[in-house]
Amino acid sequence: MQKLSKNYKHIIFDFDGTINDTSEGIYATFITVLKHFGIDASNWDLSEHIGPPLTYSYTKLVGAARCDEAIALHRKTFVDINAVALSKPYDGAIDLLDKVYNSKKYTLSVASCKYEPSLLASLKLLKIEKYFNYVYAQNASRQYKAEVLNALMDENGLDRRECLLIGDTLNDIDGAKATGIDVVAVTYGFGKRDELERSNAVALCDSPEQVAELLLN
Repeated sequence: MQKLSKNYKHIIFDFDGTINDTSEGIYATFITVLKHFGIDASNWDLSEHIGPPLTYSYTKLVGAARCDEAIALHRKTFVDINAVALSKPYDGAIDLLDKVYNSKKYTLSVASCKYEPSLLASLKLLKIEKYFNYVYAQNASRQYKAEVLNALMDENGLDRRECLLIGDTLNDIDGAKATGIDVVAVTYGFGKRDELERSNAVALCDSPEQVAELLLN
């Protein structure tokens, strides 16, 4: 069984791909937006675009000149198709939060590149707001993972040496590295396992149950 080599006090969860499987709604949104730009993405692998900010995705998908238009349409479409309701928590994810929260061993937070209103709506839908001391997401002043993490830690006085991020993609790992905190990579989300295995994650977990075991061992 894996063990953590440090005594952390603050656990920071990514959301999409770590707690919640948001793929159906997000893929549908991307496909609808790209269709507007004359692009048929119905058979594309869009997994790399769950996690990074929309600026990254649409600059790559439609070009910088049309990026702002695409983002505005994405946010409208996400609401119009009720993409939040198409998501579902990963098996064992709510139990993970419940166990770690009730252990009183850590503070729990969310740091996500998801648009802040969408994240708050998802937390409310899943009825899991109570588990988190702090919730930080993308807004006008922060887009990339490192910016979200820095805001969370700086504004709440969290010691980076005591923080551990739980995430599923290289976007999470790169954000953690840029902010000087450790990261546990989960393999059940949207990241590629071989990439996660080559990363500097302090541990790899194949299920929410394994994350709980790691944190509470």
